[in-house]
Amino acid sequence: MKEFLSSFLLVTSWLIFAISGYLLVAAILAPYYVFIPFCIVLGIGLLAWNLSKKLDPKSKAN
Repeated sequence: MKEFLSSFLLVTSWLIFAISGYLLVAAILAPYYVFIPFCIVLGIGLLAWNLSKKLDPKSKAN
């Protein structure tokens, strides 16, 4: 019984370690999942702002 309990705790600790490693990687990579869409939206917004300034007849910039 003692060997079974020891093996069970060893396997359980490996699973907990694997889950915590996965969560650590997900926490490190999560900002990149937010950063890329932010840059795309910011780029599209700046492009739209620049095009609106170029198309505005009252604007002095050509």
